[in-house]
Amino acid sequence: MDTTDYPSLPSLARIHARLARDCRRVTEIVDGQLDVIEQLFHATTAEDWAGVAKATQILASLEPAEVGAEVVSEARKLSEELTHAQAGLKQPKHLANLLAACRAARSRTRQ
Repeated sequence: MDTTDYPSLPSLARIHARLARDCRRVTEIVDGQLDVIEQLFHATTAEDWAGVAKATQILASLEPAEVGAEVVSEARKLSEELTHAQAGLKQPKHLANLLAACRAARSRTRQ
């Protein structure tokens, strides 16, 4: 294609390629976070408390901008609760709050 009449087309193509790369990177970050949220949901359903604790620690270590301030806050509360709970704790108090925050975060990313 002759771009002499449209000198901005090569620039537009470079910008489009950069935008596509950035979009893929953002999608990978969001998908990576959703994987942790999915792990948390599956561990909760299976009553795998070690899995719940692991997913909670990962979520608690994230930056609020990555997954949402409410998710990080609730994950930190649940992580603290699981750290100081007796062995065999069946229903941690903050688990429901964390699951609700994760559902809200997941619905926001789908919009």
